[in-house]
Amino acid sequence: MNPEAIIDTYVTDVVRRLPRKQRADVAFELRSLLAEELQGRADDTGRPADAAMTMDLLAAFGRPMDVADRYRPAGFTIIRPADAPGFARVALIGVALQWLISLVAVYTAPMDATAPGGDWLSRLGTWWLTWGLGSFWWPGFLVSASIIAALVSARRAPKEPAPFAVLDRDRVNRALIVLYLALAAVGSVPIVAIPSIATWGSALPQPVVQAFTLDGEFLTYRAPWVLLLWAAALGLAVALLVAGRWTRVIRIASAVGDVVWIALLAWWVAGPIFVSPLADETTRGILALLAVGIVVDLVFTVRRIARPIAAPVS
Repeated sequence: MNPEAIIDTYVTDVVRRLPRKQRADVAFELRSLLAEELQGRADDTGRPADAAMTMDLLAAFGRPMDVADRYRPAGFTIIRPADAPGFARVALIGVALQWLISLVAVYTAPMDATAPGGDWLSRLGTWWLTWGLGSFWWPGFLVSASIIAALVSARRAPKEPAPFAVLDRDRVNRALIVLYLALAAVGSVPIVAIPSIATWGSALPQPVVQAFTLDGEFLTYRAPWVLLLWAAALGLAVALLVAGRWTRVIRIASAVGDVVWIALLAWWVAGPIFVSPLADETTRGILALLAVGIVVDLVFTVRRIARPIAAPVS
């Protein structure tokens, strides 16, 4: 088989993997490039190009599918290659933590001595069919959130890159916002579950259930407002994700949210939260520290509102 026929077969295998409108141009460019490279090798070795030399050249150039990917137009990217290692770490650590916590909970509960062969194997099987496989919701949630972030980025991406890079201090890291939304979704589960701990936590030791029993007045009048503020905070995070940068309106909304959160925390610590004195005192101390942190964030937010916000690069 002569070198030209080998190159033609290779080029055909490459371009058939590309959109039809690209095939003619890519075939012409690739065929010319390979012919030039082959002639260069022949000149360097001082002998005519043959089938063996051509096959060596094509093997070094790459598999047809890989070469086709080089010519393929940039498509929809869910996770950028630079973000892939961090994404994988967050996904695997999340699954590992759920496995660790759930396994400890499963095997620290009282054993059933009457179970044949011991209770540990049946617990392992039950754990795998519940928490074991169920923990993979976390990578799925991260992928779903990344798809939303990628769609938003693709819709808002400029048609042409800016000729000069300008430092934009108000631009945000969308990956961190996606992670924040994911952690907020996870963190809401135990918070929402605490009021009904006496129902779902019947298997827990009674002192634990009593320690996390909320005060009736707090649960009726002061607690429900956190759901509204939590929803507003998540909505603000979504708005920031869509905008891709801090705007004046978003900063003002964030400052207003800080003020409302401080007021709510002050209302909470003004009265009992848990029935247990120790749990109540500890929780009120933690909430007081949280309020201090929100005050600090409010000060920085107000200072940023006062300075001009850089215009976005277009």
